[in-house]
Amino acid sequence: MRKIRIVTMSLAIMLAVGAAMATNSKAPCSSLPQYFKSGNNFYPAGIEGYDYVCEWDHFGTCTYYFDAATGTYKPCKAGKILWLR
Repeated sequence: MRKIRIVTMSLAIMLAVGAAMATNSKAPCSSLPQYFKSGNNFYPAGIEGYDYVCEWDHFGTCTYYFDAATGTYKPCKAGKILWLR
């Protein structure tokens, strides 16, 4: 009986840690300058909430960031960009 209790408690702890890590809502790239794609070119997007907002879109990419290590633009936020100004 004690072994079952130890296994159950271990599983509950692992589940709690996994859930806490999975609910991190802030994208790690959100502190970097954001760009939007127009054709094959990338342009500065501005300030989110002031110049644009990202609306939900299942298959789209709202903004990109520049990865200096690879020299390429990588997707940051999902959705589609809507201009406020």
